[in-house]
Amino acid sequence: MQAQISQVPLFKQFRTTTPVRNWCLNQSVTEESYWTLERCIEEAAHFTTRVDWEKKSPVSYAKAIKRGWLTKCTTHIKGFKRKPAVPATWTLEKCIDAGRQCLKRAEFKKRFHYAYELARQKGWLETCCEHMT
Repeated sequence: MQAQISQVPLFKQFRTTTPVRNWCLNQSVTEESYWTLERCIEEAAHFTTRVDWEKKSPVSYAKAIKRGWLTKCTTHIKGFKRKPAVPATWTLEKCIDAGRQCLKRAEFKKRFHYAYELARQKGWLETCCEHMT
């Protein structure tokens, strides 16, 4: 019988089932942390961008992400404006101009992929590539 008891690993002999909470005796178990939704909203109001908030107050930013409050906290922040990656309108003339900058169809496809595909779909590819060999 005693041989079976000695087979228990050493780390299991000393493990307790309930952790000891002596590091925060004055904090109640139900209160998870200082950062509530209201406090995160107040903290985020001091910043104009999410990046500033993340750099200058990383703890509140991390709590907002962890708890899914990021969009609620940053309603006052306007999104950044980006230029569209593709011009809004590709006409036949723009596709021809893009094609003239290339010597081969493979180069045209590589450098101006969107214009190449649009020209192919609309049937302009022969017109755009007639100067190529």
